[in-house]
Amino acid sequence: MRRNKKISKRRSVIGMHAMHLGAVLLMALAMVILNQCASSSCDRLNVAIGEKDIVLKHKQAELDRAMARWEATKSTDNLERALGRRGLVMVAPHSTQIIRFDSTGNLVPGQRSVALARERMRNAATASVSARAPSATRRRN
Repeated sequence: MRRNKKISKRRSVIGMHAMHLGAVLLMALAMVILNQCASSSCDRLNVAIGEKDIVLKHKQAELDRAMARWEATKSTDNLERALGRRGLVMVAPHSTQIIRFDSTGNLVPGQRSVALARERMRNAATASVSARAPSATRRRN
């Protein structure tokens, strides 16, 4: 019969400790490599974000300058001067001549100018009907 060989406990414990130590060192090495990859990726993203932020600040400053120029240009005095330079004679519309629309393209309710325009159209339609009536009666006779 074959006998089982006796394995020294000392020998097996040292082998197991070495294997555990190797696994721990391998895991630590993997963690360091992953940390370096994540760190370099984050650094690249931070640089890209910084560049985009600089571009955004330049665009915002350009927009602020353009808005300031527009505000200065649309003042009444500057508009009149600009129109005069081009030989145009214009005056601001009377409040009854201004019609406002909302963002969907519908008339804003409660405008005096709209009520006056509708009244003028009604009067014009009534006048045209009354102007046609005598000629229609003449044809019948």
